[in-house]
Amino acid sequence: MSHPTGHLFLVRGRIETVVHDAAVVPTDDRGEVAEHWRPVVDGGPSVWFVSVGNGDGLPPEELVRRVLDVVGEVAAADLPPAGGRVKPVLAVPVLGLEGGGHDRDRGEVVQALLAGLLDAVTRVDLDIAVVVPDPSVHAAAQHVRAALAPPALEPGLAEEADRLGALARRGELALFLGAGVSVPAGLPSWSRMLALLAERTGRRGRLDVERLSLLDRAQLLEQQVPDLGRQVAELCGGVGRGSLAHGLLAGLGCREAVTTNYDRLLETAVRAAGGEVAVLPWESPVGAPGWVLKLHGDVDHPGSIVLTRRDVVRFAAEVGPTGAMLQNLLLTRHLLVVGSSMTDDNVVRLAQEVQVHREQHGVTGEFGTVLDVDDDAARGELWSCQLRWLTLPGDRLEERTRSLEVFLDAVAARASDDARWLLDPRFAGLLDAEERELAEQVRRVRTGVEGHGPEWRPLLDALDRLGADAS
Repeated sequence: MSHPTGHLFLVRGRIETVVHDAAVVPTDDRGEVAEHWRPVVDGGPSVWFVSVGNGDGLPPEELVRRVLDVVGEVAAADLPPAGGRVKPVLAVPVLGLEGGGHDRDRGEVVQALLAGLLDAVTRVDLDIAVVVPDPSVHAAAQHVRAALAPPALEPGLAEEADRLGALARRGELALFLGAGVSVPAGLPSWSRMLALLAERTGRRGRLDVERLSLLDRAQLLEQQVPDLGRQVAELCGGVGRGSLAHGLLAGLGCREAVTTNYDRLLETAVRAAGGEVAVLPWESPVGAPGWVLKLHGDVDHPGSIVLTRRDVVRFAAEVGPTGAMLQNLLLTRHLLVVGSSMTDDNVVRLAQEVQVHREQHGVTGEFGTVLDVDDDAARGELWSCQLRWLTLPGDRLEERTRSLEVFLDAVAARASDDARWLLDPRFAGLLDAEERELAEQVRRVRTGVEGHGPEWRPLLDALDRLGADAS
């Protein structure tokens, strides 16, 4: 399967937290970079600089022309894609909004930039990720892309993206993440991790381990290396940039997530998108807008890491409330499974217990959806009564992984019901004349409501969620 053109992703977050092969960073006319761009410049891969002027507000068309010139240069540079991806990723911010003098006409800049980049990705062998930390700008970008060219999918997958997006909008979608979601970020698969652990501990080649299962290889390593949990934490904790999938999943707004991964990449992605998340079982979710349950341990708690056969047996015996939380989600949410082929024995056991409970009470239908990049049709058939199994298109794993990212981008687009730009006068350029007048009338209503009794607070809050309080 070939991918002759690129794709335009929209990611809510910060560029320094998303894996990319090149990034665009704005400067003034003297080439000076604002301090908040230093993490991208100092810690990232290739950087291309674009001057946005000295606050005098270059015409949006000129800003976009400069960005498109960089897109052409990056495409011509033929950068090797990281993380086994099919195409390199260029990360682009929405330039010119603050230091570039376009704070008051954000709508025009977003419209011009998205139109230019959507045209550009049809002509280059390059994926472009527009990464935006500001919620109103990101929501406006989703609105513009939906009008110009929403993410294209095969008919069957488009319907699935609509279904999952609707579940996310209603707060009925929860996440289950496995190792596959972190591999494109540079973290090793389980088998590769065991090989790296053997190398760094000097145990590689000492014994013939090929006949052993992965669990038994890990058990043998632990017998030889007492601090194996710390070694795993060091190996997994050094990666700070999540994959595109992490950023897109964080943008779905799901309040609950369970993962067998040790890394903190999902938590980093959620916080970069302006959210907050409690990490269970070490933190209380009370008062937090969301939580993630680390089923097999965490890099900040090396002693909790589940890796060896003994760890797995101990987990099965002591799972208790932790397993009950996963089972609760299987009973009360629709679980979106990403990066996992549902082969973990303990997870399988917990899911089968839920299925038995459902059957006993006459509950039918699937309790989750698996996004499969391993092309594992047999396992999909095995779970056919419990999980909707979607195998992403592609002839190779790398192609199916990119298809997963495109699919998640489409789900995030369909899940977005954020219209906080709608009444914000800075985005008036996205409205026609009649709509602009209507927005002005609603803002006047807000001014009239403000200062009245608490019974008016729900209306005030509703208007503010649409941007009516923007200065």
